[in-house]
Amino acid sequence: MKALVYHGSGQFALEERPRPEIKAPTDAIVKMTRTTICGTDLHILKGDVPSVVPGRILGHEGVGIVESVGAGVSSFKAGDHVLISCITSCGQCANCKKRMYSHCARRHLPRRDRRRVAGGDRHSRLDGLCRSPHALRG
Repeated sequence: MKALVYHGSGQFALEERPRPEIKAPTDAIVKMTRTTICGTDLHILKGDVPSVVPGRILGHEGVGIVESVGAGVSSFKAGDHVLISCITSCGQCANCKKRMYSHCARRHLPRRDRRRVAGGDRHSRLDGLCRSPHALRG
Protein backbone atom coordinates (compact mmCIF):
# COMPACT_ATOMS: atom_id res chain seq x y z
CA MET A 1 0.00 0.00 0.00
CA LYS A 2 1.27 3.47 -0.81
CA ALA A 3 2.09 5.92 1.98
CA LEU A 4 3.64 9.40 2.11
CA VAL A 5 6.81 8.91 4.17
CA TYR A 6 8.94 11.64 5.77
CA HIS A 7 12.71 11.25 5.29
CA GLY A 8 14.04 14.49 6.79
CA SER A 9 13.62 18.21 6.25
CA GLY A 10 12.13 18.73 2.79
CA GLN A 11 12.50 15.05 1.90
CA PHE A 12 9.54 12.71 1.41
CA ALA A 13 8.50 9.87 -0.86
CA LEU A 14 5.56 7.68 -1.79
CA GLU A 15 6.51 4.20 -0.63
CA GLU A 16 5.03 0.75 -0.40
CA ARG A 17 4.15 -0.23 3.17
CA PRO A 18 2.70 -3.48 4.54
CA ARG A 19 -1.02 -3.97 5.02
CA PRO A 20 -1.92 -3.09 8.63
CA GLU A 21 -3.16 -5.81 10.98
CA ILE A 22 -5.06 -5.98 14.25
CA LYS A 23 -2.32 -6.13 16.90
CA ALA A 24 -4.31 -5.46 20.08
CA PRO A 25 -7.93 -6.01 21.20
CA THR A 26 -8.53 -2.23 21.02
CA ASP A 27 -7.40 -1.81 17.38
CA ALA A 28 -9.53 -1.07 14.34
CA ILE A 29 -8.58 -1.33 10.69
CA VAL A 30 -10.14 1.48 8.63
CA LYS A 31 -10.38 1.53 4.83
CA MET A 32 -9.44 5.13 4.09
CA THR A 33 -11.73 6.80 1.59
CA ARG A 34 -10.16 10.26 1.95
CA THR A 35 -7.02 11.40 3.72
CA THR A 36 -4.77 14.40 3.46
CA ILE A 37 -1.89 16.15 5.09
CA CYS A 38 -2.54 19.22 7.26
CA GLY A 39 -0.62 22.13 8.71
CA THR A 40 1.15 19.88 11.21
CA ASP A 41 2.40 17.68 8.37
CA LEU A 42 3.67 20.77 6.54
CA HIS A 43 5.67 21.76 9.64
CA ILE A 44 7.05 18.21 9.81
CA LEU A 45 8.05 18.34 6.13
CA LYS A 46 9.91 21.61 6.76
CA GLY A 47 11.83 19.96 9.63
CA ASP A 48 10.17 22.14 12.30
CA VAL A 49 9.18 19.19 14.52
CA PRO A 50 12.39 17.58 15.83
CA SER A 51 10.54 14.76 17.63
CA VAL A 52 9.45 13.35 14.25
CA VAL A 53 12.08 10.99 12.91
CA PRO A 54 12.56 9.84 9.31
CA GLY A 55 10.23 7.00 8.39
CA ARG A 56 7.09 8.64 9.80
CA ILE A 57 3.99 8.17 7.64
CA LEU A 58 2.16 11.46 7.11
CA GLY A 59 -1.55 12.07 6.70
CA HIS A 60 -3.10 11.80 10.16
CA GLU A 61 -6.61 12.99 9.37
CA GLY A 62 -9.16 11.21 7.27
CA VAL A 63 -12.46 9.49 6.79
CA GLY A 64 -13.12 5.88 6.02
CA ILE A 65 -15.05 2.70 6.62
CA VAL A 66 -14.23 0.30 9.44
CA GLU A 67 -13.04 -2.97 7.94
CA SER A 68 -12.41 -4.91 11.15
CA VAL A 69 -12.09 -4.37 14.90
CA GLY A 70 -10.35 -6.09 17.76
CA ALA A 71 -12.27 -8.04 20.39
CA GLY A 72 -12.16 -5.09 22.84
CA VAL A 73 -13.82 -2.56 20.52
CA SER A 74 -17.54 -2.05 21.09
CA SER A 75 -18.08 1.50 19.78
CA PHE A 76 -17.38 0.58 16.16
CA LYS A 77 -18.14 -2.34 13.88
CA ALA A 78 -17.24 -3.36 10.35
CA GLY A 79 -19.06 -1.15 7.86
CA ASP A 80 -19.25 1.94 10.11
CA HIS A 81 -18.25 5.21 8.44
CA VAL A 82 -15.79 7.08 10.67
CA LEU A 83 -13.89 10.34 10.87
CA ILE A 84 -10.34 10.17 12.19
CA SER A 85 -9.66 13.46 13.93
CA CYS A 86 -6.31 15.15 14.43
CA ILE A 87 -6.86 15.39 18.20
CA THR A 88 -5.22 12.71 20.32
CA SER A 89 -7.41 11.65 23.24
CA CYS A 90 -8.06 8.58 25.36
CA GLY A 91 -11.86 8.82 25.40
CA GLN A 92 -11.93 7.68 29.03
CA CYS A 93 -10.57 10.43 31.31
CA ALA A 94 -12.85 13.04 32.97
CA ASN A 95 -12.23 15.64 30.26
CA CYS A 96 -12.91 13.19 27.43
CA LYS A 97 -16.13 12.06 29.13
CA LYS A 98 -17.17 15.76 29.08
CA ARG A 99 -16.34 15.74 25.32
CA MET A 100 -13.42 18.11 25.92
CA TYR A 101 -11.06 15.92 23.88
CA SER A 102 -8.40 18.57 23.30
CA HIS A 103 -7.99 18.71 27.10
CA CYS A 104 -7.41 14.96 27.48
CA ALA A 105 -5.62 14.26 30.76
CA ARG A 106 -3.73 11.36 29.18
CA ARG A 107 -2.50 13.10 26.02
CA HIS A 108 0.98 13.59 27.50
CA LEU A 109 1.58 9.89 28.03
CA PRO A 110 4.54 8.35 26.23
CA ARG A 111 3.69 8.23 22.52
CA ARG A 112 3.34 4.43 22.48
CA ASP A 113 0.57 4.71 25.10
CA ARG A 114 -1.45 7.55 23.60
CA ARG A 115 -2.21 6.48 20.04
CA ARG A 116 -5.96 6.79 19.61
CA VAL A 117 -8.49 6.48 16.85
CA ALA A 118 -8.95 10.22 17.32
CA GLY A 119 -5.35 11.07 16.54
CA GLY A 120 -1.73 10.08 17.08
CA ASP A 121 0.38 7.54 15.27
CA ARG A 122 -1.97 6.00 12.78
CA HIS A 123 -0.38 4.73 9.61
CA SER A 124 -2.48 6.29 6.86
CA ARG A 125 -2.07 4.81 3.43
CA LEU A 126 -2.96 6.95 0.46
CA ASP A 127 -4.53 4.00 -1.33
CA GLY A 128 -5.80 1.72 1.37
CA LEU A 129 -6.02 0.88 5.03
CA CYS A 130 -5.18 2.51 8.33
CA ARG A 131 -4.61 0.80 11.69
CA SER A 132 -6.21 2.88 14.46
CA PRO A 133 -4.99 1.78 17.88
CA HIS A 134 -7.32 2.28 20.87
CA ALA A 135 -10.49 2.63 18.80
CA LEU A 136 -12.63 3.06 21.88
CA ARG A 137 -14.58 6.25 21.27
CA GLY A 138 -17.75 6.51 19.24
